[in-house]
Amino acid sequence: MGKLDRRSLIGAAVLTAGLASRQARAAVPEGYPAGYADLVEAATQEGSLLVYSNMSAANWRPVLESFARRFPGIRVETLNLGGQAFDRYLAERATNTRTADLLAVAEPSKWVDLQRRGEILPYRSPEDAAWPAWSKPVPGYYTVSADPMTFLWNNSLVPEAKRPKTFDQAIALIAGSGRAWRNRITSYDPGASSFGFLTHHALVQRHGDRAWDWLQQVAEAGPRFGDRGGVIAEKVTTGEFAFAWFVSVITFWPRLADPARARILGWGFTEGDQALMPRGIAVPKGAGHVNAAKLLLDHTLSPEGQAAFGRGGLTPALPGLRPGDGVAHTYSSVVEAAGGEEAVFVVRHDPALEADYAAFVERWKRIAGR
Repeated sequence: MGKLDRRSLIGAAVLTAGLASRQARAAVPEGYPAGYADLVEAATQEGSLLVYSNMSAANWRPVLESFARRFPGIRVETLNLGGQAFDRYLAERATNTRTADLLAVAEPSKWVDLQRRGEILPYRSPEDAAWPAWSKPVPGYYTVSADPMTFLWNNSLVPEAKRPKTFDQAIALIAGSGRAWRNRITSYDPGASSFGFLTHHALVQRHGDRAWDWLQQVAEAGPRFGDRGGVIAEKVTTGEFAFAWFVSVITFWPRLADPARARILGWGFTEGDQALMPRGIAVPKGAGHVNAAKLLLDHTLSPEGQAAFGRGGLTPALPGLRPGDGVAHTYSSVVEAAGGEEAVFVVRHDPALEADYAAFVERWKRIAGR
């Protein structure tokens, strides 16, 4: 190869690098630090990232479309692993095999375990200042959505006048239905499901013995528990179940786009006691494409990314964001609907969860006669 050819190649490489640098600077969101262009460029060189979550492709689609418009050079693969996301990550981490670059999961107790293992990268997002303290309990972890756990019923089986708005009303409805509703009320199992334990434990933390009295009455009514929200919603639709409580809206809001289902399924927030299940997001220490992961994390925390999560059926947790343009509800609108900040409770990222688990489950099993 002659000197001219080598100079041409070097010149082309310089031009390509300069173009990449200009594109990276152009992709930096307004208000971000100037050095963020280096992160964008490094992420583009990585070219892809892998996300483990307990969210469907439909939940992710608006987010990834929004992300691709801003960062077209980065391919994102998402895997919906349900409750196995953390177990898979830790197994792969232990064997130094390719694993998740980003975790986005609604499992507070599993996040506590990951934190204890030192597996959360303490990355501070440029969006950090916009987020309240409760949403970022440990460095690197952010609450990307706060999904309401609501009442759900079959409209043909629950008369309009009896549709509950509070826990007291729900318990009165369940207790007053007698044998007609035996095996026809449902939720996530407090003693066998992670969602069941977390939501009912949070209710007990909030109300103490009053909540245990509610659970006693529920147990006496003969519930039949499920472990998947989508299945619960489907069985309420068919009439196999008449009424459910603590059902994540992410499992049934998309179904309401079907007018036929919307006529059958009814739901409501819990006035005064609305539970919110936080969906955490963080870059794990085992990430191979760290820069691309940081980029997607930052995007999901931005107003643009939060609105996209809302269009995907989640409840954006960014305070001040309003519903509209395909976003059914946001943290702020749920707070208003439930009766104010004191009327909602977020299932906390709390180390006490593990310590409380055995005693809680033992007491529940005594009540349930197991």
